[in-house]
Amino acid sequence: MVSDIQVLVQRAQANDRAAFGELYELFCPKIYSYMSYHLNGRSEAAEDLTEEVFMKALQSLGSFQFRDVPFSSWLYRIAHNHLIDHIRATKKQQSVALEDAEHLLFARDRLDGRLDRQTLTTALSKITGEQRQIVIMRIIQGLSITETAKAVGKSEDSVKQLQSRGLKALKRVLESEPAAR
Repeated sequence: MVSDIQVLVQRAQANDRAAFGELYELFCPKIYSYMSYHLNGRSEAAEDLTEEVFMKALQSLGSFQFRDVPFSSWLYRIAHNHLIDHIRATKKQQSVALEDAEHLLFARDRLDGRLDRQTLTTALSKITGEQRQIVIMRIIQGLSITETAKAVGKSEDSVKQLQSRGLKALKRVLESEPAAR
């Protein structure tokens, strides 16, 4: 199969649009899956990023050479770099609105599957705004302490304290809710 891919790449480099279309058909589901996984199942964002990856690949296809790196690795490197750029751009947003936090669905799995979106949203609304923001960024979005501190303009120690207090408050709220049991 490697030789088939090599032939397709060479044809695509010679401006054969059908060959690039075949490469797209072969690798699009894999790149989409990669994006979707790293975006916690946010399919619309994963679709957009996947399309952008293939546009970048098409633009720089002429510079690709078969040496020690297979085409798939080259394509995944483009996907990885584009994902990192997307995440960095997203992190520059200072606040996280609960309505926009699709990551709340992912939190259900992280909390032993015992919460639905409404229960978690309600519980999060009962802790302080700062605690809620830190819990969402750290636990639900998976940002590091350093990344979160930079995003909210606080010290790493403040983020650690807010996270600890927020999780304790969230636990108390969830334990007091009859629907959470």
